Amino acid sequence: MIMRCLKQLTAVVLGIFLLSSSAIAQEAGKKPAIKDKTVKVLMKFAFSLMPEVYTGPDGKKIAINKKKPDEVMIPVDDARRIILVADRSAKAQNCDLKVMQTLNHNAMVKYEQVFKNWTKKQKLFINQLHLFTVLYMTGNVKFNEKEKSKDELAAEKKAPNLENKYKCSDDERKTVAASVDAYLDKMAKAIREELIRRKKLGSNEKKNEEVKKAQK
Repeated sequence: MIMRCLKQLTAVVLGIFLLSSSAIAQEAGKKPAIKDKTVKVLMKFAFSLMPEVYTGPDGKKIAINKKKPDEVMIPVDDARRIILVADRSAKAQNCDLKVMQTLNHNAMVKYEQVFKNWTKKQKLFINQLHLFTVLYMTGNVKFNEKEKSKDELAAEKKAPNLENKYKCSDDERKTVAASVDAYLDKMAKAIREELIRRKKLGSNEKKNEEVKKAQK
């Protein structure tokens, strides 16, 4: 069972990352070719690696019921958007663009805050999905079949292998940097326009929008 799941993950992840330019292609207006099946498998593994209890900055604990994934999961189209951001974050990390990697992630978080009405558990899952995808793409996660039952898979960071560290060419670094810049500009514009639009709304319109947002 575990071997089948690992082979499934390897197959679908290769399906994404053989298109290693998928996130960049999105900025160019092309449709990213990440299938629903691929997204769902990544979601499944990210969820399986979530701790059962999170402690927030305020010290409050958030329990994750592994038997109720629907409390945590987000729609496939939204998850695909997170994976594309993670694709870009991983490329920035591989090219040692640490600041741009952070800005890329922060822009995603801000977008989700403005345009979506996620629960706390869903926000945790979004960060987990982003983190898992980045770790897998950068080779910083491995699976150990013996440490978990058939229903769970464990992942742990590998010690960095400096001899085999990914070498990012100057041209690739420039391409990744341009991709992050384009994404930051796109998110900043979208958020700015949305906040201006909301400011112009009347009180009743704002209430109606909040209701519709909560029902999604």
